[in-house]
Amino acid sequence: MWILSRILLVWVALGAGFAVAGGFVAFVTLIGIVPRLSAITKTASKIRLYETCLAFGLILMNLISLYHPDLSWIPYHLAGIILNLSGFFTGIFVGCLAGALAEVVNIIPILSRRVKLRKGFPYFVKAAAVGKCIGSLIQFYLFTE
Repeated sequence: MWILSRILLVWVALGAGFAVAGGFVAFVTLIGIVPRLSAITKTASKIRLYETCLAFGLILMNLISLYHPDLSWIPYHLAGIILNLSGFFTGIFVGCLAGALAEVVNIIPILSRRVKLRKGFPYFVKAAAVGKCIGSLIQFYLFTE
């Protein structure tokens, strides 16, 4: 019975992980960060490399956050360089994500016009804000150590 519960736990965890990863990749694809950056930098022939680097970075950081490897063998000055580079590239990614999201944010007025949402629009925005706030509070208070 113990082994079956572990197998079920692994199965559910893998399914949830794939769902979240698929949702994130779909989100990044929908926003169009990679094609937009390649168009701006005039490196459209390198899109596959960009996508591969994005995928490997996500996988590597997920593995590091999941397993908490012992990295004490890395010299102190090299660890600082790695940390600075990681922060630099993470900042670039978050900045690109925020910029792309700012362009896509116009979807709310377009959606409200298409579904003819006139009277309930403020309630829609407030419900989204309250849902985000409650979700954050649940995460902060229930899932932190």
